[in-house]
Amino acid sequence: MKILFIADFRRDHPRFMLNNPRMFSKGLVRNGHDVLEFSYKDQLMGNSPFRSKGFSLWYGKKKTDNSLLKLARHYQPDVLLITTFKLFDTHILKRLKESLPRAVIVCWYGDMNDGVDPSVAKIGRECDWFLSTSGGELLRQYKQAGIPHCAFLPNPCDADIQFPQTVPDKFRSDILFTGKLAHGKAGQDTMRRRLIEELTLKKGMTVWGCLGRPKVEGIDYLRAIQGAKIALSINAYNEVRFYHSDRLTHYLACGSFTLVKYVPGSELLFEDGRHLRYFRTMEECFDLIDYYLAHDSLRTKIAGQGYEHIHRNYNGQTLSKYIIDLVQTGGYDPLWGEIA
Repeated sequence: MKILFIADFRRDHPRFMLNNPRMFSKGLVRNGHDVLEFSYKDQLMGNSPFRSKGFSLWYGKKKTDNSLLKLARHYQPDVLLITTFKLFDTHILKRLKESLPRAVIVCWYGDMNDGVDPSVAKIGRECDWFLSTSGGELLRQYKQAGIPHCAFLPNPCDADIQFPQTVPDKFRSDILFTGKLAHGKAGQDTMRRRLIEELTLKKGMTVWGCLGRPKVEGIDYLRAIQGAKIALSINAYNEVRFYHSDRLTHYLACGSFTLVKYVPGSELLFEDGRHLRYFRTMEECFDLIDYYLAHDSLRTKIAGQGYEHIHRNYNGQTLSKYIIDLVQTGGYDPLWGEIA
């Protein structure tokens, strides 16, 4: 199949290596499809002399949209895959639909909000399929917002760049967290901030990206994960079925033993005590840290099993196959499959 993939491929950012659209694109190609990538933000910025996104949106959008339409008409894709929602809009999407009446339009949303994000739902209503890293009630709410078909699809991993390896001493740690204390959205889990602060104070947890510590990016981000005995994964939101940020995927895929704040349905994705360990309270998290720091062989065993499991079941090639299954048959068959 021919797939026109509209995304933010972040080619000017250190995290381009771990860009989820890039992993999906590689998976689609490995499954025998032809993928034409259109990095919407890159094109928009390139078509404007301004470095500000606001000015670029005003100045370069018409030229960018016309370039995309011309490309789509010449390519005539079977599938239009969209994973960018911030600058892309329904105006250009409707024009694409008119130019590509036979194409199946799919979007994938990998972020989280307090309930349905109106801007995301607006684009989703113009698509045949809305895929999301959230399941359960939130997925049903997107369906109720007028989206034709909704399905759960988790974050991908990539064995080309994510694997265990020995790292320099400066990247070694007993306990690791990477990311912010909180995000600028309502309804977040207050445990996240308290847990990170207390583990840093009482257990000497290494943090990057919060508490006055800089971000770690690119290959150094991978090294920080590879050098951790225990990695902590806790979302900003922990009540939504299946939802885990791609932090969890990064940790497991790099071979780190991972402690994870439990979210509903998690056991269908990863088995507790086999692929990782779940905790529900701060006290349980502290106890698990003490136990697994004292039991190296068991910690290493679980980390290895988690690494094998995520690369076998959640790689870009496997997940992209599910996308095509949904397009061609209206269904897919993973254990965690959920369609609304």
